[in-house]
Amino acid sequence: MAAYILLIAGMIFLAIFLFMRDKNSSVLAIIFKTSVSLCFIAAAFAALIGRAEGISKELVSSSGLIIPGLVLGLVGDVFLDFKAYFKSLRNTYSGAQRDHDLVTYFGMVSFGLGHILYIAALLKRIPNVSGFLLYSFLISIAATAAIIGFSVFVMKMCFGKFIVPVISYSILLTLFTAFTGFILVSGAGGLAVKMLFSGSLLFLLSDLILSITYFSKSADYERKGLMNPESRLMISVNHITYYAAQFTIALSIIYL
Repeated sequence: MAAYILLIAGMIFLAIFLFMRDKNSSVLAIIFKTSVSLCFIAAAFAALIGRAEGISKELVSSSGLIIPGLVLGLVGDVFLDFKAYFKSLRNTYSGAQRDHDLVTYFGMVSFGLGHILYIAALLKRIPNVSGFLLYSFLISIAATAAIIGFSVFVMKMCFGKFIVPVISYSILLTLFTAFTGFILVSGAGGLAVKMLFSGSLLFLLSDLILSITYFSKSADYERKGLMNPESRLMISVNHITYYAAQFTIALSIIYL
């Protein structure tokens, strides 16, 4: 019950954040965004404590990987919103571009490590699924190649100096989706795996939207209306899908 109360609290903080956030950011907006992330971390703890079946050593071990993954999500959240904040300071702060790039790298690293921990939690909790990792990795390579190819050659997106971290992160992101998908098809893991698979898909959708916001060609940012990569619609859909992903992953602990 407490976990779902925290979910509702997180949605309220998210609504306030989205009301305040536009293509730029502010310290106050970052505070509300961090509050949403604190809610999904607290929801994970509440899910663990409130389990009707009790808390086993194995559950604590696997949850001990998911929860730090969520914490890394919070860290990545803060880094990426400071990215937008530093972008807004380009005309007033000489180090804005340097810091903008730095927090972008750190954000990708934080989220990438989080996905590694989510995968490790599944390996720890569900027996005999390690064999799916090789197939999942091959699928993630193919999926990343398709995503990057479509982004560059069809959508004309410009990754520039971020191309290597983008590819590396995309592999980890799609690896998490492929791995949970294989476990789901195998019938192992029950409702927890269904939730983790759903969370991974929402995460993937969120990051696809985020990449449009960050790396579209220059002409796209001159568009008027909702399809501008930095429009309120794009920002809102990106954050809603992202937080839906993290709360789904956090609440999966109830059934893990």
